[in-house]
Amino acid sequence: MGKIVGSYGFMTSVRRLSLCIILLSVVASGIGFGQGSLRRPKVELLREIDLEEGKLRLNAFRQMWLEGDFSLKYSLQYIPRRGKRQEIGGTLWSTNSPNGPISLIQIHTEPETQLFLKNGPFASVSEREVSHDKWEEVKTEQWFEPVDESVTITPFDLMMPFVYWNEWSYEGVTKVRGRVAHAFLMVAPDDLASNPLGLYGVVVFLDESFNAMLKADYVTKDEVILKSFRLLDLKKVDGVWLPKTVDFLNEETRNKTRLIVREAAMNRDFSDLPFSKGVMLGDVPEIPLSEYQPVR
Repeated sequence: MGKIVGSYGFMTSVRRLSLCIILLSVVASGIGFGQGSLRRPKVELLREIDLEEGKLRLNAFRQMWLEGDFSLKYSLQYIPRRGKRQEIGGTLWSTNSPNGPISLIQIHTEPETQLFLKNGPFASVSEREVSHDKWEEVKTEQWFEPVDESVTITPFDLMMPFVYWNEWSYEGVTKVRGRVAHAFLMVAPDDLASNPLGLYGVVVFLDESFNAMLKADYVTKDEVILKSFRLLDLKKVDGVWLPKTVDFLNEETRNKTRLIVREAAMNRDFSDLPFSKGVMLGDVPEIPLSEYQPVR
């Protein structure tokens, strides 16, 4: 697939980055369901469901995006089940607004492109080539198309707007890779009902200790898993826990895209920039290279 129109819930500390990067996808539009498709397993509950606890847990997770600005340098590795691997780099800047996280992502391809992502209840995506001044709105149905032909990451994956969807159900407390997690089924809103994936909802698993998103499964109405998100490891930078490595796996083809955070500049302040007010700018926030720390 080519670039979308004219040409960024992965994550924030373990906070906003989960929304904006937390960054990528392996599902191309129009994917079918073959014998390799995986039906969503029943959640194995560790204790009785406490709806009030679930509400508090989800609200706390949504509010975690309210502190701190930061920038990340990362690589995106497309790892097919068979065939040649491909890799591209990028830089992300993230800040806040009263309506939710705002992220600017520059993808280091030829030509270089930028995505401007507004998350929260009123999510939107715009894009442009760096050499051009004009930003173009990315229509909702195009959120599921790869941002570049060399990888399969999509704007939907970068934003993770499902964290803010109004309709959800709390499925209870379970385990993910040996860690206690709270499971939620986030149901897609009406404006996404005709999406090209056949996506009905996203099952989100939040770590009980860190409240980080350990796992997310994109599912159809028949509970077939289209794609899965997996947080592989975390690292602390300037007192902030960051997702170091994240996988997005296409459950049909078993191809995956891996996001690796290479460097981070945490605890920034972008409040004086138009970017922080939701204004699409031409220049990216300037941060000296010496102020980025390796994430090992």
